[in-house]
Amino acid sequence: MAMKRRDIILEVSLQLFNDEGEANLSAVDIANELDISPGNLYYHFKGKEEIVAALYGQFESGVVALLEDIRDAGNTLEEHWLHLYVLLEHLYHYRFLFRNTTDLLQKYSAIENRFRRMLEQQYQSIRAMLGQLLNEKHVAGKELDYVLVDELADNMMLIYTHWFEFQSLRKRELSQHLFIQGAILQIMTLLMPYIGDQQREFAAECNLLYLRDKQP
Repeated sequence: MAMKRRDIILEVSLQLFNDEGEANLSAVDIANELDISPGNLYYHFKGKEEIVAALYGQFESGVVALLEDIRDAGNTLEEHWLHLYVLLEHLYHYRFLFRNTTDLLQKYSAIENRFRRMLEQQYQSIRAMLGQLLNEKHVAGKELDYVLVDELADNMMLIYTHWFEFQSLRKRELSQHLFIQGAILQIMTLLMPYIGDQQREFAAECNLLYLRDKQP
């Protein structure tokens, strides 16, 4: 089934925003890439702001669905690893949103409140996940401090929201797989002191796979 023109515009815009940065492109640039007139583009979207809002809507819907899946996950690191990977894969697909998030939200105020609510949903989901992973069974007899859970959740959210910008600042051109694996490795490093031996072995295996994949 042929794609509708509106969907094609969104698909091409997303690729351009991811590759070149939203701030470096205009609606005319998008029309030129599509080989259509600006008027034709305007028929579907009244400027770049509506395109960004529509792409954000797609991103948000995907995150909400994934967070619901995470809620049903078990209480082992192996089970959560897959959910983390899929969530980061989704974030990577819309990575232009995380190139410079603060400036983006100031520029597109229509999505600012929605973005902040979505981040809070992610935070609460991560905190619930930590509550499952870091319970008495996995913390070697130590009772987990609720303040520590909050701090770990904050650090995990920092990785989620700023990993792309961090890699860009370091001038690292990573494939999607290495980008996601690197982020998960950082998350596992945060959890390492608080997980049981079996989960620590799984984290070590993931680390070895990541190092192997990094080899030229």
